[in-house]
Amino acid sequence: MNWNALFFETPFFTRLLSTLVLIAVAVSVRTIVVRRLMKKEEVDATSRRRWIVTARNITFLVAFIIIVVIWLEQLRAVAATIVVIAAAIVVATKEFLLNIIGFIYQSTAKFAEVGDRIEIDGIRGDLIDQSMLGFTLMEIGSGEKTNQYTGLTIHVPNVRYLSGIVKNETRMWGDYVFHLITIPIDNTPEWTLSEKALLTAADEVVRPYIHVAKRYMTTRARHQSLDEPNVDPRVNIQMSSPSLLNLILRIPVPTRHRGRVEQEVTRRYMTILDEMKKRQPASSSGEKPAETIDSSESPEPA
Repeated sequence: MNWNALFFETPFFTRLLSTLVLIAVAVSVRTIVVRRLMKKEEVDATSRRRWIVTARNITFLVAFIIIVVIWLEQLRAVAATIVVIAAAIVVATKEFLLNIIGFIYQSTAKFAEVGDRIEIDGIRGDLIDQSMLGFTLMEIGSGEKTNQYTGLTIHVPNVRYLSGIVKNETRMWGDYVFHLITIPIDNTPEWTLSEKALLTAADEVVRPYIHVAKRYMTTRARHQSLDEPNVDPRVNIQMSSPSLLNLILRIPVPTRHRGRVEQEVTRRYMTILDEMKKRQPASSSGEKPAETIDSSESPEPA
């Protein structure tokens, strides 16, 4: 029996040998190119690294294409079988594969990391764990205006990354974010008094950290090539109905203390407004109260 004819002269061995030789040549070419590029000291490190990565990727891409051409006939022979098996695997493990794809998508895009406060499909909380099949949130709720933990942890499959809309409340600004506080008031001429009280309360609450927040948020804005934000408290007026106004206050707050700061501002606003209303009549009239004469102390006739 001629073993050389049975093995070494078969098309399979020829393709295998060609593949091994091609891989060896590709590795050798890549090594030579990388070494030559590393010796080009006149080129800055960033450009040199970019050339090295490009050369490596091109080498592997060309080698991969040639290997596919070499094995094309064999691939055609087993293509039908592979398609049937692949279809069965996809149907049986659809959710599993989608979760892995969602994990790869999130890891590549990096739109959410452990520690971020996110909302996806109405589920809001702090991201405390991330795996290939899902992620875990420490729930906050209920509603966007609430910033307190419910005590529940929610495990969400990674497939939600592919089909849902992800809101990240902490990704942009990091340690400090802008927060909106809505105060409804009656549409009366005294609305300016409420606005003044709200701005006064906001100034008092944010004064201890506003300079740190301004420096931090300015740095992040420059890093993102954005305009420098104005972190001073400001109030916008929204007319929700002819008889009702909404005072919308925007202030910088520490990321993890939104609820606490909102409560401080609201309570301080109510106190200041009450004090202003008590002082308003006396200051606006501008007249001294009339003196009353006690008849019991009137002088006796002579």
